[in-house]
Amino acid sequence: MVTLECKITIQSKDTQKKVYFNYVNSIVVSTSCTNLCDTAVVKIPRKMSWQGKSITDFINRDDFISIQMGYSEFGLKTVFEGYIKTIENGTPITINCENDMRLFKTINVESKQYKDFNIKDFIQSYAPNVEVEVPGEIKFGTVNVQEMTLAQALDKLRNAFPWLRCFFYGHKFIVISNTVARQDYNKIILSPERNIVKDDLEYSVKEDMKIAVVGKVITKDNKKIEVIVPDEAVETKTTANKTTKKVKSSWSKHDCLCPGATTEKEVREQATNMLNELSQDKMSGSITTFGVPFIQKCDIVALKDDYKKERNGKRFYVDGVDYSFSTNGYRQKITLGYELH
Repeated sequence: MVTLECKITIQSKDTQKKVYFNYVNSIVVSTSCTNLCDTAVVKIPRKMSWQGKSITDFINRDDFISIQMGYSEFGLKTVFEGYIKTIENGTPITINCENDMRLFKTINVESKQYKDFNIKDFIQSYAPNVEVEVPGEIKFGTVNVQEMTLAQALDKLRNAFPWLRCFFYGHKFIVISNTVARQDYNKIILSPERNIVKDDLEYSVKEDMKIAVVGKVITKDNKKIEVIVPDEAVETKTTANKTTKKVKSSWSKHDCLCPGATTEKEVREQATNMLNELSQDKMSGSITTFGVPFIQKCDIVALKDDYKKERNGKRFYVDGVDYSFSTNGYRQKITLGYELH
């Protein structure tokens, strides 16, 4: 039998004084590599006090918050650090939080066209104190940025380049493509006989997938090039004046912007590369575990399952982890990303 334990630290943005408490109704933390912002919701008793006063007298919007939780026998792990977004004075009191992306929501960027867009330079020009990590080379070509917040600009980039992932890992901002793993990951072995509570995993083989990629680019001379791969995913419609092509409705469509491409051949090559990345045997779904071993987004999990051979020995990138903590227990819901070969 293990003992649940948590520790919440809140530091005032004005006085820098800290408030600590180790009792909550519940904690829910959502972290992901596919979302810009991680969030946390902490619920505490209405009558909770600090130094003889209501706890709400000491906490305010934009105060720094740190959330640690775990078991006394294994020690606490920092699950979330960020800032208070709102405080709902109901029963119980609800504290809504966002990670460092909250700071990017307060920074405004100027309208500008970048010929050879460098995302690291772009972010650090507006947030020079934030460490930015970009493993590998990412080419964007010409990018037009409108006047908006830095968070909104990054979100628009993610929509324009679907393979792009931008997120905070601790206080470091990471920019990667879908199939690039960070090097300083942790590797954890999960087994239904040891630490898996339940799962809803489904295994898919690439032969059964109907994935289509639409490669697109507008060249410097304003010529639009669009290519669909594979050919069997193309539906052609011919009218009196022209022939149009689109992805068949029974296929899953993915857009691939191809910066730097100047010919149909180059667009097709980039779209085919993305198709090959997407068309792999994969395990989709999530795994629920206890609070140990502690797992974070960007980690690698290896499955050990002697009863389901299609799972045994498979290694996956962790796309996200949702943590839940209450008197009912501590659980981690792990969303799997792509498989590592």
